[in-house]
Amino acid sequence: MSVPHSRASGPPAARPLSSPLEQSSPVADAPRDVCSKEVLLLVGTGLIGGSFALAARAQGLFDRIIGIDSNADALSTACSLGIVERPETSVEPTGVCIATPVSQIAEQVADAAKRYPGVPIFDVGSVKTMVIDSLRNDGAVPPHFVPCHPIAGSERVGARAARADLFEGRSVIITPVEETDPETVATVESWWRRIGAAVTTHNPRTHDRIIAATSHLPHLVAFALMEVLEGLDEKAIGPYIGDGFRDLSRVAASDPTIWSDILQANRDATLGLAKQLGTRLVIDDNKAALRRRLAKARDLRARLDG
Repeated sequence: MSVPHSRASGPPAARPLSSPLEQSSPVADAPRDVCSKEVLLLVGTGLIGGSFALAARAQGLFDRIIGIDSNADALSTACSLGIVERPETSVEPTGVCIATPVSQIAEQVADAAKRYPGVPIFDVGSVKTMVIDSLRNDGAVPPHFVPCHPIAGSERVGARAARADLFEGRSVIITPVEETDPETVATVESWWRRIGAAVTTHNPRTHDRIIAATSHLPHLVAFALMEVLEGLDEKAIGPYIGDGFRDLSRVAASDPTIWSDILQANRDATLGLAKQLGTRLVIDDNKAALRRRLAKARDLRARLDG
């Protein structure tokens, strides 16, 4: 499956993994001989990983970008588009980008840290606390791992949707913890800045609360809205669907595999906000009070656009 955070695979067979806990590991199977060039190992060749690869190539951050993916078709597509090359020759990566579903990130980070000690490793997942907690529960957070989350994406999926300009002018949140090496943070931050991103720093829990409000809850609402409409006659309502409905429900077209992963990983923060939302899904009997509520919401929305 070719998805925004594509699942990873190990060369040469690119055998799909049914679980992130299977014995075979994409990173563990990756090549390892010494090479003097700057080489990025991209684990997962979907929208976000592919876009980083295109942007990094355009800015000359790396001499080579090697891709691995558990989905053989996804890897073939990324290679055919010139986003990555297959690991046909042995290389020693000087950077590792983990662009897998969030449920697989911790395992892939741990594997990469063991295989490539001292090499900067970063992810692009939208949930941080679960990843950090999982690494600590299994031993420790590798000092050369920098958790990252670019605030960019699309309901479109796969390498064909990847764009070199996806991160230009967009925010990237990094969430280093006490174990994280400051020099590695500076290196990874410089990579994001060179491809046009604006980098900010938060702790993992603050990040997850913010993203629950700005991304995870809106996606959950869009999915739920479509469920409400499921019992209605699609042919009857289809001609009356306007731009407002399409705007509100657009992200319900996102990949369900990726989003079930994300929503479960940030379940508590998202459901906490969903409960708050539920208390506001009311229509006041007092028209003046209702008008004040709507005006307040309108003004807040206007401020978000600056």
